[in-house]
Amino acid sequence: MRPRLTYQPGASLLHRAHPLVKLAWLLLATVAVFVIPSPWLILAVVVLAGAAFPLCQLRLGRLWGTRLFAGTALLLALLQVLFNRQGAVLFRLGPLAPTTGGVAAGIYVGGRFLTVVLASYLFVLTTDPSDLAYALMRAGLPYRYGFALVTALRMVALFEQEGLTVYRAQLARGVQYDVRHPRRLLLLARQFFMPLLVSALGKVDSLAVSMEGRCFGKYRTRTFLKQVHFTRADAVGVVLLLAAIAATVSYLVIT
Repeated sequence: MRPRLTYQPGASLLHRAHPLVKLAWLLLATVAVFVIPSPWLILAVVVLAGAAFPLCQLRLGRLWGTRLFAGTALLLALLQVLFNRQGAVLFRLGPLAPTTGGVAAGIYVGGRFLTVVLASYLFVLTTDPSDLAYALMRAGLPYRYGFALVTALRMVALFEQEGLTVYRAQLARGVQYDVRHPRRLLLLARQFFMPLLVSALGKVDSLAVSMEGRCFGKYRTRTFLKQVHFTRADAVGVVLLLAAIAATVSYLVIT
């Protein structure tokens, strides 16, 4: 079974980095790929993001969704190559005549998509949700919202497993998911999501009873079992982040 898209414990430098520093780098990467007009810089960012996975001892090819987002990026790039007629023609193959502008646009559009996905994957896989919530609460976020964030992130993996259990149980009972009729698809969707909804309501009710038993929300502040500290490596990361922001702004001003 492939690893789920959730936090993967590790001892790499990115695993040990402060969650807010990683969040700031994620925001910078997301904004930068949409404001930098150069496709080659976008391609360099994609290569750096892809190289970060083996450095963090993460296998990108074994994760859920890798084929989907890789195929989507390839489709976006191919659409630009096929239909963008700007620039000189590289070669002709029947009706196909890709141009330099189309190739550059394909790299740019596909690279932006890959950058956002890869950076998000790195953040999710190397950041403990509890550490992220703790860091946000130390930064001023009310702990009720921090608890909601942690609960939502934890429930994603839980409901994924619940959905897989429901799917396998229905297959064992003879439910056929390969039927293409629209009315049959609606029936299958109702049969699949109804057990998930019942399970979710039960878990929410149990969670609410547990929170009330522990007097959740009675005090304005709370204590934490695990704390996240800002280290020298995080300070270096902040300095590099500021340098990257300055370089991005300078490049945009010059161009």
